[in-house]
Amino acid sequence: MDPVLFLNNVSFIRDGSIILHEISLCIRPGEHWAIIGQNGSGKTSLISIINGYHRPSEGKAEVLGRRFGSADLRELRKHIGECSSEIKDMIHEWESVREIVLSGRFGSIGLYERPSPEHQERADELLEFFGLSQIQDRSFRTLSSGEQQKTVIARSLMPEPELLVLDEPCAGLDPKAREELLGALQNLCSMNGCPTLIYITHHIEEIIPAVTHALALRKGEVIAKGTRKDVLTGEVLSRTFDMGMDVLERDGRLWPVVLRNP
Repeated sequence: MDPVLFLNNVSFIRDGSIILHEISLCIRPGEHWAIIGQNGSGKTSLISIINGYHRPSEGKAEVLGRRFGSADLRELRKHIGECSSEIKDMIHEWESVREIVLSGRFGSIGLYERPSPEHQERADELLEFFGLSQIQDRSFRTLSSGEQQKTVIARSLMPEPELLVLDEPCAGLDPKAREELLGALQNLCSMNGCPTLIYITHHIEEIIPAVTHALALRKGEVIAKGTRKDVLTGEVLSRTFDMGMDVLERDGRLWPVVLRNP
């Protein structure tokens, strides 16, 4: 089967500075990946390429069978569900939860087109799945941070994307809201037809059991990539975050422990 994502020696240079250096990555159908690294490690730049907002300065990139340089990246983005702080900040705070979710079908900020009965049915399914049905008529501004994040993720799933990219989806959430959101994502990944998930974070404890692989970045370079058991180790995390770390596992979740020098 063709890979969902294929990067070959991709570099990204901005204003003369090398942001990403020779990144190679292959994500295959059925895999779910976490991308980890410190702030400033290049995670956001890598995701901007994967989402089709930027082209690599060097190297080759192909996402969902579309090769950069020859494909229409605007068309590519219709097949990628994206959740980021930038999108959340653009949401019209006066719009209802249902309107926001429906707008994802058209890739617009704001609902300007008339949804079909099929669109309404899809929205019903997503609102139910994320536990938003009872608050679907409330405005975005009145929601808790967890409810807002679930709304934005439901919006990203509205067009039934092949790839779902979540950039720090738990940022700003309290522990209860975080665990509710992670539980929903775990359930999503267990369903037939679930899109390939790319989860970006610097919090190892957020990586759900459904994540099968991981990529660790530091200063724009790959520290390690591969299966979660090979990458999410104390040794790799110590190099990635430039501090002594160990990892404890419980119920399929990983919990980092900082090792202090005596």
